[in-house]
Amino acid sequence: MGLLYYLKSGKAQSLTESCKYHLRHCFSYACILSAFVLLCPANAVYGQLSLLDKVISIPKQNTTLYEALNLISQKADCSFIYESETIESNKRVKLHAENQPLGKVLDNLLSDPRLEYKILGRHILIYRAGKEVNPAITIQPDIPAKDTIKNVLIKGHIYDRENKTAIPYATIGIVEENIGTVTNNDGFFTIKIPASLIGTYLVVSHLGYMSQVIPLRLLNEQNVDLYLDRRIISIQEVIIRYIDPELIIRNAMEQRKKNNAVNPAYLTTFYREGVRKNTNYISYSEAVFKIYKPPYTAGEHADQVKLLKSRKVRDTNPRDTVFLKLKAGVESALLLDIVKNVPGFLDQATPPEYTYKYSDMLSYNARDAYAITFVQKEGLDRALYKGTVYIEKEGFALLGADFEINPDYLDIAARDLVLKKSSRLIVKLEKINYSVSYLPLNGRYYLNHVRCEIQVKTRLKNHLSSDNFFTFLELATCNIDTAGVIKFPRQEILKPDIVFSDQPYDASDAFWGDFNTIAPEAKLSEALSKIIGKIEEIE
Repeated sequence: MGLLYYLKSGKAQSLTESCKYHLRHCFSYACILSAFVLLCPANAVYGQLSLLDKVISIPKQNTTLYEALNLISQKADCSFIYESETIESNKRVKLHAENQPLGKVLDNLLSDPRLEYKILGRHILIYRAGKEVNPAITIQPDIPAKDTIKNVLIKGHIYDRENKTAIPYATIGIVEENIGTVTNNDGFFTIKIPASLIGTYLVVSHLGYMSQVIPLRLLNEQNVDLYLDRRIISIQEVIIRYIDPELIIRNAMEQRKKNNAVNPAYLTTFYREGVRKNTNYISYSEAVFKIYKPPYTAGEHADQVKLLKSRKVRDTNPRDTVFLKLKAGVESALLLDIVKNVPGFLDQATPPEYTYKYSDMLSYNARDAYAITFVQKEGLDRALYKGTVYIEKEGFALLGADFEINPDYLDIAARDLVLKKSSRLIVKLEKINYSVSYLPLNGRYYLNHVRCEIQVKTRLKNHLSSDNFFTFLELATCNIDTAGVIKFPRQEILKPDIVFSDQPYDASDAFWGDFNTIAPEAKLSEALSKIIGKIEEIE
């Protein structure tokens, strides 16, 4: 799985590869969580008039507009869609309804003449007056999209409704078409969907939350905030009995033939990696790959990767004594497919190396899932993993895992993961964590999202100052195709030791065309803007 080659000291020189720990114990670069929970929308559609005429009563109170809309949605059994900044969701408002129709309650609440709303089914979109709302959201039978409109673009944030915190790695997609993406660390997403699918539904989901199914027609060309509700599994839903965590993991491994792909598939994926030194990014790269993904029973290196498009940016200083660089990141990301490349915490070797514990019961796509925690057994002097693996209760499908190299043994791990190129350099691993998730399609689960983050501190001997490096890589599946899948011609396959070309970074929004991507986080976008500005000044 790749080694973390390390640092040269001296003039501007090379540096680290990536984590490729012994397959039995630790993996390689990557990480992610997030589950592509795709539900088919099966709710009855309410007529616009019947929803507006629905009579509700709410005691008089002074609250925020956000809380007022939440309360109304509960009383009227509807969902509101809006951008928080547009409606000033933290503004204090007076709410009172005594046997009043929903339409009148909304008119009183949204007294701001700049705000308007549209209704589709039981969903209500609130937007600023004067902003163009695509006619495609008009409530009428589906009309084929015009040839001149190629894609529908939707942007927004996904939040936890209870505490309003961003939900990273939530999955957003169109179920029937296998199109999707994930939110970034800020909970932000952008997704492009063919205009011909305007009559379909967007599904938003994340492990532990109730999925949202929203008519795409209502979201067309909108920037929205969407809120997910946590699904709490009551004690009555759980049979009080002893749960054997080791048996659950063993069942998951035995059920791979039933739950995971036994035929090859094409995965169109978005990949990105970055290196930050202290507070400044020194390199950032993105690419779209088409991956030939064979059955999980294929060999460790059987996946094939074809580069479709890429861009990168660097900001190096000749005076830097240490330079960190990722190598073969995409290969390392694919090696984090824990269904195919089974790590020690799923292998249950003899003698056992891990202690397992049933931790929680979570919701996944309206189904229950086990959360099983694991940590290496006491007395083992090797650096293994600790973390949580998620397994569906009913079919024992492996949904994903969040894990890290045991923090108590990072110094030991450094011996295998870090290759020091200079005896003058002291390298200390601070943290290495991973996240992996799978998405369901036609009864089978496919690799959805992986992410790995590594924190390293370096110091030259006889120097007091040190540098902190943060590096990450991330891969998300945006499309799955199972028809007519064959291996790529030899000349099209990306070499394992090459990530992608030296294509200059093009910051234009149009660069990716029809491809879906993961949006850079706000701080990362700001950092990239500064780097690109420097490059433009030099050129």
